[in-house]
Amino acid sequence: MKDMTLTINLCTRGRPELLLKTVQETLPNMVLPTTIFMISIDHDDQKTIDALPHLPSDRRLRPVIAQREDSLGGKYNRALQVPADVYLAMVDYGPHITPGFDAKILEAAALFPDNIGVVYNHLANASFPQINGITHGLAQKMGFIYPPYFPYWFIDHWLDDIARLIDRISFADVHIDTNRRPGTQELRELTFWANFYDLGQIHRRRCAFDIIRSPEFLDPPWRKEMLLRHYPLIEGHSLYVNGVLRAESYQQYEKQRGAGAGDERYERLKNQAAALANQWLAEIHAINLVQNGQPQPEPAPSLAIAS
Repeated sequence: MKDMTLTINLCTRGRPELLLKTVQETLPNMVLPTTIFMISIDHDDQKTIDALPHLPSDRRLRPVIAQREDSLGGKYNRALQVPADVYLAMVDYGPHITPGFDAKILEAAALFPDNIGVVYNHLANASFPQINGITHGLAQKMGFIYPPYFPYWFIDHWLDDIARLIDRISFADVHIDTNRRPGTQELRELTFWANFYDLGQIHRRRCAFDIIRSPEFLDPPWRKEMLLRHYPLIEGHSLYVNGVLRAESYQQYEKQRGAGAGDERYERLKNQAAALANQWLAEIHAINLVQNGQPQPEPAPSLAIAS
């Protein structure tokens, strides 16, 4: 572990009061001099830019002001600009409150023999943990830290599916404080994004299979074969989670707390999602033909675009 490094990427927008508190409370709990604490700021977020002089003085802090990405995942992927063994995604309302959390995360990641895996901590809800620590090896295999497809939420769900498909989760006994959580930004069209996510299972499965079959993935042959068989369990769980998301109570939640109509960024991202959905539908249809040995009805494209 002594040679491993951690890059944190805290993504923020328009909430400098939360950002300053979170950074102030997190820094004392970082014990490694090599830990880099990035703060990803959008070029048009003047409120946050104006608050930067009020950040604590610490050479490990690295504010990064850049053109705003269309996707939330793209913003988190800025961490790849500061290569490390592990990339820790962080939010602006959730300070790390465990002393030495950075060392504990690296200790958990060091258990992977090939630097391919994810570090989790305690559960935030019934499905997902509070934090994601993505190893560099896994990011290389996936092509990103988080998928650059979504405006909110679904990025850590995507990662969770991959982590469970390859069965590479290591636990770190650390906590964040989420008492100041203000709600989801950019929340709109839950049904569209949940449907799009579900169609992506074919892409996630292919990615996981490529990782498992790769020579860099240091599992014995019998275990690789086992992992290639259990994908229906993970995919079934994801379908269930998104089924709950589409339930009426969540539609009411969106109406009460949604972000309204999307801007040009959002429309570009949605158009990209629709194009990917058509690709994935075609692939699913081709697989069905092979598996069933006879032509199947064409999947309804409305599944990909319904809002």
